Amino acid sequence: MKLSVVIPVFNEGDAVHEAHAKVSECLRRDLSDWETEIIFVDDGSRDDSFSHLSRLAVEHPGVKVLKLVSNVGAHMAVRAGMDACSGDYAVFLACDLQDPPELVSTLLARCVGEVQVVWAVRASREDSWSSKLFSAVFFALARLMVSRNLPPSGSSMMLLGPKALKVLRSYTERNLTLDGFLSTAGFQMDYVPIDRKARQSGVSKWTLGKKLKFALDFFTGYSYVPIRAMSLVGVLTAILGMAYAAIVVIRWMADGIDVPGWTSLMVALLIVSGVQMCMLGVLGEYVWRGLDETRKRPRYIVDTALGFTSPDQPGMTQFSSLSSSKPDGSGYLVENQST
Repeated sequence: MKLSVVIPVFNEGDAVHEAHAKVSECLRRDLSDWETEIIFVDDGSRDDSFSHLSRLAVEHPGVKVLKLVSNVGAHMAVRAGMDACSGDYAVFLACDLQDPPELVSTLLARCVGEVQVVWAVRASREDSWSSKLFSAVFFALARLMVSRNLPPSGSSMMLLGPKALKVLRSYTERNLTLDGFLSTAGFQMDYVPIDRKARQSGVSKWTLGKKLKFALDFFTGYSYVPIRAMSLVGVLTAILGMAYAAIVVIRWMADGIDVPGWTSLMVALLIVSGVQMCMLGVLGEYVWRGLDETRKRPRYIVDTALGFTSPDQPGMTQFSSLSSSKPDGSGYLVENQST
């Protein structure tokens, strides 16, 4: 059996060597009877990450590298790595080592029988208060609106079994979030608590903008609640409007009182207009994602692949030359591979 470890990299030139050393040590010590590979996915880094990764691929036969043309986000970078991996099982973790690679063997041991997804659940975390707050709010809403299978405290390290890995590769969504896919696919799951450490070097690339983009992709991709909420708000607004109109008519008929209305009218108009604009924004997010899917553009473009012996080897069949247009919109390899 073979295990693939997928590590997305974005401007982590100062961390890739330590990440490789730590992960390799854990694999040699805990999984010596397994065939393993480590796939680094350079997600359009603007620093010297790729030069460091190239050196690792040359010096260590078990290391493979995919360099993407542009930054497509951590989840899609992981997807590229899992498209390319040749393992029966695959696990992904961040390059900053906040999630302990020592637990890879534990996750693998729990992926038995019908279990196809094992989450490394954050029992504690050494992050900023803003990150903790965003995570707590997001996962509370996600569990309420999408799936109770999501861990309440979140996870950024997961292991996929053979069936889950095969199904993931069949998904053609451009705005895929791994949390959404894994929690709604229907596979049996298990959970392993971990203590998430603080970053040892550098700064987090998980910015507020990326967090908001992830949240939008997640909720619009896996929940109809925003649309239903819009309908509910519309119905309630209509009911309140009719009730207020009835009060005005009754007062006029009963007492002959004209209700002075300039201020109240403007307030009501501004509130209703604001709600309508918010609704249009939510609809726009759904419509845009529908358009994005119908255009069938590649989800990512691989500029360079290092350490892969042949484009026909298992795991590389997802990539084709740029001249052939694949209808499922999967990734494309636009430069010759190096061994």
